[in-house]
Amino acid sequence: MKPARLWACVGLVPAVVLGRSQRGLSTHPVLRVQRRASGGGAVLTGPWMLEAMLRLPRSHPVAARGPAEAARWFGQLHLDWLREQGIAGAALHEGRTTAHWSCFAGLGPGEVLAQGRKLTGIAQTWRRQNIYLSSGTLLFAPPWERLCEVLGRPAGDAAALRAQATSVQECLGRQVQASGWLRTLREKLDSACLSASAGAAITSPPGSAPR
Repeated sequence: MKPARLWACVGLVPAVVLGRSQRGLSTHPVLRVQRRASGGGAVLTGPWMLEAMLRLPRSHPVAARGPAEAARWFGQLHLDWLREQGIAGAALHEGRTTAHWSCFAGLGPGEVLAQGRKLTGIAQTWRRQNIYLSSGTLLFAPPWERLCEVLGRPAGDAAALRAQATSVQECLGRQVQASGWLRTLREKLDSACLSASAGAAITSPPGSAPR
């Protein structure tokens, strides 16, 4: 059985990441297009997003709770971290799941809101031996127009995304340094990771650069 493990990074190269069931786009002449194993809507990753993934063995107590409770547990770690960094108005989404073509316009269990707008998205993949809990937290606003252009969405959808999502920078009203936020998130999640296994480690996913 593999031990618990944590990956965390800030993206350097923008990319469009599609949910497992999304169809119709395989390549783009400018942006890299990827497809993730989990469901949900499209995500525009890049330097504006702090990403993390925690692998836990299926023997971990969190896995025994089922997908919804696992997402809430992972989201609570992010909620505590965000509040510790000064975003006092953050809260977990406790309502029903709402699907959307864009991840940051949909809502699911454990995702973090600030003033009613999505700040941290949660995704998960369950395998025979491990579960993978993933998150994306917006440090500052992505170029939503670019995501809409790549996916052939109407121009007005960018304004809708800006209204439905928020960022650390917007919540605090000042510029933020990605390196500091990455460090504190790693510390928060690593504590949970180490409690799951004495062999836990922090690395960066292949193709991503830590900052």
